[in-house]
Amino acid sequence: MKKMQNGFTLVELMIVSGILAVVIVGMLRLYIYTSVLAKMAENKSVAMGEVQTKLEQIRNATYNNIASTYGTSPGNKFDLSGLTGKGAIYVDSSNPDLLEVEIVACWRDKYGRIVGEDTNLNGILEVGEDLNSDGKITSIVQVKGMIARRYD
Repeated sequence: MKKMQNGFTLVELMIVSGILAVVIVGMLRLYIYTSVLAKMAENKSVAMGEVQTKLEQIRNATYNNIASTYGTSPGNKFDLSGLTGKGAIYVDSSNPDLLEVEIVACWRDKYGRIVGEDTNLNGILEVGEDLNSDGKITSIVQVKGMIARRYD
C-alpha cells in the first residue's frame, strides 16, 4: 500500500520560484522608475519656483528698464540656485505698452541627463540645440507673462 505524502515536488517549487523571481524583478524596476520620476518632479518644482521668482523680480522692476536690463545679455541669463543649470529670459518689446516676458529653465539631473534644449547649460541657444526650430531655448519649465505699462 502506498502512503500519501503531503508537500510540494521539486518541479512545483522551481515553477513558483521562477514566478516569484519575475514578480520581484518587475516590482524592483517599478520602484526604480517611480523614484526617478519623483526626483524629476522635485527638480521641476524647484526650477518652476526659481522661474516664478525671477518673473516676480522682473515685474517689480521699472517698466522702462525691463527690456534693457533683462532682454539683453548678461541680464537674460541666470543661474539656478537649487539645481545645476541655467535660466534664460526673453523679452518681446515690440508693443511699447505691453512686454511679453518668457523665462525658461534647463538643468542637469543627478543621472546626468539634460532637461531642456540648452545642452551645455550656458543660457545661450547655439547651433544644434534648437530641436524645435523656434529660435528660443525650450524646456518643460517655461513661464510666460505679460507686463503692461502703468500710466499714473
